[in-house]
Amino acid sequence: MINVCRNLAITIAMDIYVARQPIFNRRQKVIGYELLYRSGLTNSYGGTDGTEASLSVIGNTFLFLGQRIVPQPSQAFINLTRGLLLNGVAGALPHASTVIEILEDIEPDEAVIKKCQELKEAGYTLALDDYTIHNEAQEPLLELADIVKVDFMQSTREESRALVQRLGCGHSKLLAEKVETLDDFEAALSMGYTFFQGYFFSKPVIVPGKAIPAYKLNYMRLLRETNRRDLDFRALDRVIKQDVTLCYTLLKYINSAYFGLRDKVTSVLSAMVLLGETEVRRWASLVLFTLMAVDKPPEVVLRSLIRAQLCALLAADIGLQRHQSELFLMGMFSLIDVLIGRPLADILEELDLTKEVKGALLGEKGQYGALYGLVAAYESGNWDNCFQSASTLNVDPATIPERYIQAVTWAEEIVRGREPASELA
Repeated sequence: MINVCRNLAITIAMDIYVARQPIFNRRQKVIGYELLYRSGLTNSYGGTDGTEASLSVIGNTFLFLGQRIVPQPSQAFINLTRGLLLNGVAGALPHASTVIEILEDIEPDEAVIKKCQELKEAGYTLALDDYTIHNEAQEPLLELADIVKVDFMQSTREESRALVQRLGCGHSKLLAEKVETLDDFEAALSMGYTFFQGYFFSKPVIVPGKAIPAYKLNYMRLLRETNRRDLDFRALDRVIKQDVTLCYTLLKYINSAYFGLRDKVTSVLSAMVLLGETEVRRWASLVLFTLMAVDKPPEVVLRSLIRAQLCALLAADIGLQRHQSELFLMGMFSLIDVLIGRPLADILEELDLTKEVKGALLGEKGQYGALYGLVAAYESGNWDNCFQSASTLNVDPATIPERYIQAVTWAEEIVRGREPASELA
């Protein structure tokens, strides 16, 4: 009975640690997500057995969350301890949608090598984690690994390039992980890496004096208009009519089955009047971020939407339910500098946002800043900062995982072009 209760407690605790980090191919298309959880256990639940904790996350992911956290056809990259690798758990995972990561501290003895051979024969993809040019002990696993992950923070550019020369001609596909800047991504791309992991799109490359492209300038005008406290539909009408894409998108939106109108709407102004202020703001935010990201990885838009929805869902938990719309915009605009390619401070000066939202996005402390910090920390698996922000806001950490899953599900549906099952919480 004691063991049953202990395992249940671990499962509940593990609900806190369900975050993901995207993995891209050379075309910047997401091919999978690594589920992040291990460091959180160490930071917050000292003494928990790593194998049991990992088993709980695997169970939660594949038995309960499924495509809500890793939508098809993306693959789930799962870290396995030596115990899970050898005791049959790996073989119970769906081989078509799972990449098994062999941790760098697993000794490649006879039992491990035999199990890896069995998994490959069963159709599993194997990834060798945190490989370095000096990691000679892991060499017996190189022949079995389909993917070799190279830590770009721990390896120098010369070492990273040498690994391509050494391994690139074989069957292994090199994955550059912890690629946190566009410069890192471009370097790894030029070296010949196949896959890339990290938020390399988080920080834009700012060119001094760079002008906003004409089509994005019009989108900025629309953003300014839709974020005014009192909407002027006639002013909006003039802006929208300057862009055929905006006109087409708005009319298609109002005439969709979602609204179920009996007569077709052909006027931009009529469409906005029928939608009302709340729905117009919603449409503008979603469509504009999609349009502005045409030259960026789709994950930028997806991540903006997840942040926006998670901020809105947590609003009630921190006593800011009345400010839910503001918090939604805070999350949505958190990556606008990446989409536009200009300093965030310059862009925020041109938007009619509250001083609390602007301050939070620029790093100021306070309730808004703490919430933004919590959301950013959770999505990256930075559990120390996540718990610190949750403590500041008096938020129960156990409530965050389900909010995060709800935000991911909602954002995925938006990006796939479907109306979400529910509105903002």
